[in-house]
Amino acid sequence: MSANAADAGTATFYDGYATQLAATEASRSAMLPLLEAALPPGAWVLDVGAGSGRDVAALQQAGFEAFGVEPNATMRETALRLRPGLAGRLRDASLPQLGTPFSDCCPQGFDAVACSAVLMHIAPADLPGALASLARQLRPLAAGDVARCRPALLIALPEMNPGQLSGDRDADGRRFHNHAPATVQRQLTELGLMLESSSVNDAVLASAGTRWHMLVFRRI
Repeated sequence: MSANAADAGTATFYDGYATQLAATEASRSAMLPLLEAALPPGAWVLDVGAGSGRDVAALQQAGFEAFGVEPNATMRETALRLRPGLAGRLRDASLPQLGTPFSDCCPQGFDAVACSAVLMHIAPADLPGALASLARQLRPLAAGDVARCRPALLIALPEMNPGQLSGDRDADGRRFHNHAPATVQRQLTELGLMLESSSVNDAVLASAGTRWHMLVFRRI
């Protein structure tokens, strides 16, 4: 879901999309296996662009302390209607500047941050600030952290066929930018986050013209 609530075209799309979620959303996202493999039991996780709350709820069920931020009010209302157990765990915040939306209950920062289907809505000029804001949600590196316990940032980054874009808009009127994974990696390395793994998911390449880059970063 869009993290840039100020863009009218993107917000309008998600207002309408929220009403279709119950019928069209897949039951499980491609991000979940990555999160489950990357994190120790009981880890505190923030989902940025939580949408319907599907992944936050799934992470709760898997034994994680999961929270989410979602800038679209209609999406938040839908999430709480579909998943009442998310009350108090879903708040209003948006990139490129998230602030500290859960400083009251997680002042130390999160063990992991997930950001799926969000960064394409961020303009290139705002990308460094958005990535820095994501990095600030992570807790500091602790002396006793072993590899799997180091704070992690997981990103699902779409790459849409340029022929399906009109300027900086997709066919649905959403703001859409194809950020190169190498650009994201370089900027996060400068913020002290090292790429741990990278994979490509082409499940919807033929049907939607979109390739997904799944990136896992760790604090160093």
